[in-house]
Amino acid sequence: MNYSHLLKRAILSEKSYDLMDHGRYTFLVAKDASKNQIKKAVEGQFQVNVVSVNVLTKSAKTKRIARTRKTTNIGSGKKAVVTLQKGQSIALISTKSEKSNAKKTESKVEGKETKPQKGRGILAKFRRSNAEKEKE
Repeated sequence: MNYSHLLKRAILSEKSYDLMDHGRYTFLVAKDASKNQIKKAVEGQFQVNVVSVNVLTKSAKTKRIARTRKTTNIGSGKKAVVTLQKGQSIALISTKSEKSNAKKTESKVEGKETKPQKGRGILAKFRRSNAEKEKE
């Protein structure tokens, strides 16, 4: 059975980025999805081994719309925190530190070292002229 429709999107927040460092990924899932279905969906879509799935249901908050004086429900949904087997990760969803490390290695591989650019504009000219005066 195809479970790919159960995973709506990955939740990317500060807390979820911290959990990614420990091999735990957070997804927004369909309300009728069970833990076993979520496990099979993640394993099938990302080719990883799932150790456990924790699920929590967020209740909706009522917000008032000023123009029409009506209320709507916002923020309801079901979140799943998926723990992967040790040493595995999902390549499409990587932490900020992994992205910055990848950029650094790419620039070193190309042989180009990044140099700080000289500032442009009036303030930069003023700073340069002051630095030249101090050298004299």
